[in-house]
Amino acid sequence: MLGKLYGKITNNLLLKITSLNAIAVLFQIIGGFITSKLIAIYLGERGMALLGYLRNFLTTTQAIANLGYSNGVVKYVASHKDNKPLLSKMLSSSIIMSFVASIIISVILYVGAPFWNNAVFGRDISYVYIFKYLAFAIPFITANSILIAIINGQSAYKKVVWINIVTNAMGIGITAYLIITKGIEGAFIAMVISPAIAVLVTLILIGKQARLLRLLVAKVSFTAIKKMSSYTIMAVFSMMVLPLVYIAIRNQIVTSSGIEAAGYWDAMTRISDYYIKFVATVMTLYILPQLAKTTTDVAFRKEIFAFYKTILPLYGVGLLIIFLSRKFIIQILFTEDFIPVSSLFKWQLLGDFFKVASLVIGYQIIAKNNLKLFLFTEIISLIVIYISGIYFVKLYGYEGGAIGHCLSYFVHLLMLLFIFRKPLFGKIKEASA
Repeated sequence: MLGKLYGKITNNLLLKITSLNAIAVLFQIIGGFITSKLIAIYLGERGMALLGYLRNFLTTTQAIANLGYSNGVVKYVASHKDNKPLLSKMLSSSIIMSFVASIIISVILYVGAPFWNNAVFGRDISYVYIFKYLAFAIPFITANSILIAIINGQSAYKKVVWINIVTNAMGIGITAYLIITKGIEGAFIAMVISPAIAVLVTLILIGKQARLLRLLVAKVSFTAIKKMSSYTIMAVFSMMVLPLVYIAIRNQIVTSSGIEAAGYWDAMTRISDYYIKFVATVMTLYILPQLAKTTTDVAFRKEIFAFYKTILPLYGVGLLIIFLSRKFIIQILFTEDFIPVSSLFKWQLLGDFFKVASLVIGYQIIAKNNLKLFLFTEIISLIVIYISGIYFVKLYGYEGGAIGHCLSYFVHLLMLLFIFRKPLFGKIKEASA
């Protein structure tokens, strides 16, 4: 029985990557347990909410700094690995332009640190120096994201997993030490410097995948920039607007129920991040490179339904186990003060199931560089997230944030199933196969 299961896993690349990725996720869960527990003990609900504000800001800043090139690099490395001249132009242009952008962002962050502090935390809370630290960290964070994308595009799955494991282990140590010794300030510092230091791990472990860096030339191709510009718009739009929507929802929770309630909502999103990373990594490692290579509806349908048959059921079972263990999870990850978070689980988990089911289809839009379709689906989704989040928070308090999350991703899934109804469910002529 075990032998058959092992054989099935080793012969199925998607399952093989998933099982390998489970090791990295285990380290993430352990790290999440340690950091969440420390935040709950040392910082409380208020600290959890403040960290949520900074996390949203970091997401936006990082996306702008690397110009959203990560997905584009994965696509072109995966689909044009034999076209060295084109690959050289794409990689050179991506690295040079993202480096220039990260320097500009760094200057803006450093000079405008007081402004960004007020924008993120408000005038009553002063952590100006955190934004100056971030200014120095951004170029290193950007370099790491591009290097990871290059490795990922080469389908070096094991390498990416090991980089994630070592990076997480290092981040756990840094975060734990700084929270214990410096409290909320230490948590802020760790959130900023940990992803920057990760570039050292990537450079050490990159190995033979570094050979692609030989293609780099010290010039920018405007043709390459034009091709990559759609990825910039996709990433920057999504990473700028979505955090702003979440900030608006968090502010509404604070207004309706207080900052402690916002801390409960952020605790739930933190738990969600742990298991979402598992599936998101599989998508980045496998789905995006595979879809970038597909040229027919048959191949597209095959990849989507392979995911639905193998990963989605396992994910659903995992979510059910999490739901049944929710109070135990809260007590392990946080403290007794966070028990009210249990009321969010049913909506958050159901929404996350819809989210994963829709994201795997949505990666086709990214893989095929369809900017118009991406903007259309994202705008609709963001409008639904914002309106439903604000509306339900006003009705049900902090629980409304999770209800809005569930509704928005259900709508997102229905929309993508409708858009891709023909390649997924329609009749496909033999000639197209």
